[in-house]
Amino acid sequence: MPTKTVEMIVSLKVPDTTAITALQTLQKIGFNKIKSVKREDDYKFLIEGDDKNFKDKICKVDILVNANKHSYEFSISKENDIKILVKNINDDVSGLLSTLKNRLGFKNIKKVEKAILWSLTIEAEEKEAKEIADKAAKELLVNEHYQEYEIL
Repeated sequence: MPTKTVEMIVSLKVPDTTAITALQTLQKIGFNKIKSVKREDDYKFLIEGDDKNFKDKICKVDILVNANKHSYEFSISKENDIKILVKNINDDVSGLLSTLKNRLGFKNIKKVEKAILWSLTIEAEEKEAKEIADKAAKELLVNEHYQEYEIL
């Protein structure tokens, strides 16, 4: 059976105090061109079988998407923000995979990846904005002792 990757982005409906604090801190340490910061959870599922049926079910899983406080999409928004994807090094998310497969019956999931997706609105040309995002990641958004990141 062919495998497919399904990506699900989960964001808060209510104001995200972590993102607000990150923005305030970045501006305090000199990143004045950063105008907004958004934080979302990024899940990638390697699955076997029908992805439509899988999407209909996975978005209702309470441990990933709480309908009262989260919204979700199945693709990263194409806004002009600079996106930074932050992953924990050597975290295979085995606990989550085990819960989804064994307790919740998602037998078709072969692998799960979880990351934090930061979206920064930066008032600068694209090349400079990417440099600012890289510097912001290194100075605040990423702990390089246990995390790695990529600018999308």
